[in-house]
Amino acid sequence: MSDIPDNVTQVSNKGNIPKTVAELPQNTESPEAQPYLISFSKYNEKLCEISLLNNNKAKKTIKILKTIGTKIHSQADFQRNHIDRIPVFCRGVYKRFFNGLGSDIELKELKLQQNARIFYFDIEPERTLYIVAITENHLETAQNRR
Repeated sequence: MSDIPDNVTQVSNKGNIPKTVAELPQNTESPEAQPYLISFSKYNEKLCEISLLNNNKAKKTIKILKTIGTKIHSQADFQRNHIDRIPVFCRGVYKRFFNGLGSDIELKELKLQQNARIFYFDIEPERTLYIVAITENHLETAQNRR
C-alpha cells in the first residue's frame, strides 16, 4: 500500500499541468540579479562629516553609492566598477570606526576625492553594504591601516 494520499495520485485536468503551476511570474528576479542594498543602520553619527563634503566630493559620494545600489551584484563587481575595497584594521586612530561593531567585521575604506573616505563593511550572502562613516578629512594614520 502506498503512503501517498489518493487525492494526490488521481489525475485531474485531463493530465495537463495547471497554468498556475507551469508558469512563473515574469516579474520575479533571481536573488543573484538584485544589486547590493545600502544600509546606514551602523552609521556612526559622531564620526559624521558628510555635511563638510564640498560639491565634487558630494557628487562623487552619490555617484559611488548609486553604482553600488544599481550595478554591484557580487564582490567581483566592485573591482569591475573600480570601487575600492581597502581593508582597515582595528589599530591606531581607526579603532574608533569599530566602536559598536562585532569583532568579526571586516571594515573597508573607499577613497572618494583627495582625503574624503567612506568606511563600510559588506555581507556578501545578504548583498548588503553597511556605511559606518563618511569623512571629509583623511586620518593621520602614519600607514596604520594594516
